[in-house]
Amino acid sequence: MKNHNKIKRLLSIMTQLRHPQKGCSWDKKQTLESIIPYTIEEVYEVAEEIHNKNFNNLKNELGDLLFQVVYLSQIAKEKKKFNFYDVVDTISKKMEERHPHVFLNKKFKSDKELNEWWEKSKKIKKMDSILDNIPNNLPSITKAYKIQKKVAKFGFDYKNIINAIDKVEEELIELKKEIIRNKKSKIKEELGDLIFAILDLSRKINLNPENILAKANKKFIKRFKHMEKKILVNNKNMVKMTDKKINKYWNESKKNN
Repeated sequence: MKNHNKIKRLLSIMTQLRHPQKGCSWDKKQTLESIIPYTIEEVYEVAEEIHNKNFNNLKNELGDLLFQVVYLSQIAKEKKKFNFYDVVDTISKKMEERHPHVFLNKKFKSDKELNEWWEKSKKIKKMDSILDNIPNNLPSITKAYKIQKKVAKFGFDYKNIINAIDKVEEELIELKKEIIRNKKSKIKEELGDLIFAILDLSRKINLNPENILAKANKKFIKRFKHMEKKILVNNKNMVKMTDKKINKYWNESKKNN
């Protein structure tokens, strides 16, 4: 089957699922808003399989994500707003316009000059502020990282990594002060500032915080499960153990994992 026919088949399946008389009762009820959680879920499942380096599962999850695009496009088509091919055409045009060095023989002296042109072109077309095109509904870590990357491109950045570390230490000191004062509203504020500063440090050293945290989560889960098994083998109950004994098991788990 030719690739174009494969796309047509997928679109046909979606149309049938949404058919007013012969379609699926669940699919017919869905709206643009009701599909949002499923689309977000599929994005995270794609990310999961990328982290796992499981290409067979990644293929399946990318298919699920593509189906979300088809689903949303079908609903928009029913509302006479746009269709799937309009989506394809729009992104094709956008990528060609934003890569003139590839498609229009425009010359850039460096990646920095290219990035500056990219940001300037988006601002002229869409924004009053360089932060206007950052979606409000992004997960907070991802949103903070995007904000920090964006403003850094326009010169709002630390001179070096040490300055970024100093900012983390500064925010930590401020958080400690508010914890001692026991002012909950200020504790929340300073803790938020500390997290933001740590995320900015990760950006400064060219590490994506989402990827870093994903690996940290995996490492912690592996160590904790190892500790659980050891405690179970020794017929102990973690809830009834002292902090000292738990730490002993934890440190042993860290050595082995």
